[in-house]
Amino acid sequence: MPSSNNNPTKDRPFDPLVFWVSAVLTVLFVLWSIVFPENMKWVVDRVFNWTTQGWGWLYLLSVFALVIACFVLMLTKFGDMKLGLPDDKPEFSDISWFAMLFGSAIAAGIVFWGPAEPASHYMSPPPFFGGEPKTPEAAMNAMTTSFFHWGLSAWAIYALLTIPLAHACFTKGLPFRFSSAFYYVFGDSVRGVLGKILDIFAVFATLGGLATTTGLVALQLSRGLEYQYGLSLPNYASYLIIGVLTAIFTLAVYTGLQKGIKFLGDVNMWVFVAVFLFVFIFGPTLFLVNITTSSIGQYLANLLPMSLYTAPGVEGNWLGDWTIFYWAWWISWSPFVALFIARISKGRTIRETVAATLILPTLADFLWYGVVGGAGIRYDVTQALNEYGVESAVFAIARNLPLTGVLAVALLFLIATFFLTSANSAALALSMFVSGKEDPGRNLRAFWGVALGAVAAVLAGTGSLQVIQTASIATAFPLMFLLLTVLYGTFKGLQQYRMERD
Repeated sequence: MPSSNNNPTKDRPFDPLVFWVSAVLTVLFVLWSIVFPENMKWVVDRVFNWTTQGWGWLYLLSVFALVIACFVLMLTKFGDMKLGLPDDKPEFSDISWFAMLFGSAIAAGIVFWGPAEPASHYMSPPPFFGGEPKTPEAAMNAMTTSFFHWGLSAWAIYALLTIPLAHACFTKGLPFRFSSAFYYVFGDSVRGVLGKILDIFAVFATLGGLATTTGLVALQLSRGLEYQYGLSLPNYASYLIIGVLTAIFTLAVYTGLQKGIKFLGDVNMWVFVAVFLFVFIFGPTLFLVNITTSSIGQYLANLLPMSLYTAPGVEGNWLGDWTIFYWAWWISWSPFVALFIARISKGRTIRETVAATLILPTLADFLWYGVVGGAGIRYDVTQALNEYGVESAVFAIARNLPLTGVLAVALLFLIATFFLTSANSAALALSMFVSGKEDPGRNLRAFWGVALGAVAAVLAGTGSLQVIQTASIATAFPLMFLLLTVLYGTFKGLQQYRMERD
């Protein structure tokens, strides 16, 4: 069995080739965005249209294949296999494990889109269902579409990549890098130049995915302060917000996994539950129960046709603005999310890990969307969306509930802490990509924390939601092909390992 002692970078803080190529290219991108901003916008606009309109069908097929693969892993004998050696035990309690897993993967996006997406579909029905806006049917269709975008399909991307990565690292002694997920495809070649290329690419996929989230967070926080408190913020407000958040999560990731990420993961889960219960109890409770229940049923009945719906003949680029954007966003996040989940899942079975990464978060998303998104539909916050943008949706809901001021503060805190948890995880994962170590050095973690903030700042500074969204779409396109390769290698490698063990 190969040993981690064979890792040539084990005595160095990072792999020089992976680190310096990634760092230099990151700096060049930031400089390009600052010196030639219009050119950068033009390029990303072309990338957005080419990718979403020409390759949307492949995104749909790929993600649906990952959903099927996850259920095969969970429901067959593969599920009994352990991510680790026979004597390995879980490092974290079940609650802390799930809190870190859920918090790192879902981030502030659920607070941003939870109330905004159902309301958007409510006033502009998705083409799959059609119909008239702002009707009872439109309300359920809007919620069902939101469930689809944040349900099994999203989490299957993370779960599928986590399994081969964790298994290769814990049983074969491979370093904690994105390239290790390809061990069952390319064998020991991942220890050489091929692996370095994969790791360099994973750095940019992570930067693109986190830049999307950071941009959304900056827009939502600035718009929330404007909408809730009437503050007139300057054009550079997004830079200030990102700067503050970057300083906080860089300090947190510098303190290490236990002190920083675990603490934030526990805190934001409690606030998340508290906000959920508050809206459920003091909001239109019966309506929320009914629309959530009905929409879950409609989601399960339409999962297959929605998964393969390419919107033929529909004018515009609805699929690119919504479904393909989401699939690309999840895919661009998958390298660092899968690496982080793998890192904290040592000693757990494949069935346990897939269930915790696929089923439980999907149910949590359904409940959050059903309650918070349902409240947005019931209170009809569409006027706020038209006047202030989708960023204002959650604060428009708060105005219809008691203790609005307290709830608004809790929402701002939740947005920030969810983002900080994900940013911590991303900075840690980036450090692991370039070092291959389970516990990278503090200076390395701090460097990538600052790099994340810099890339996000130049994108959010454009003020364009499409430019922000394109960051994840551009990096996800080639990664989609790599995930299909991993899909093949996962079953091949696990079957071979089981035969060798037996």
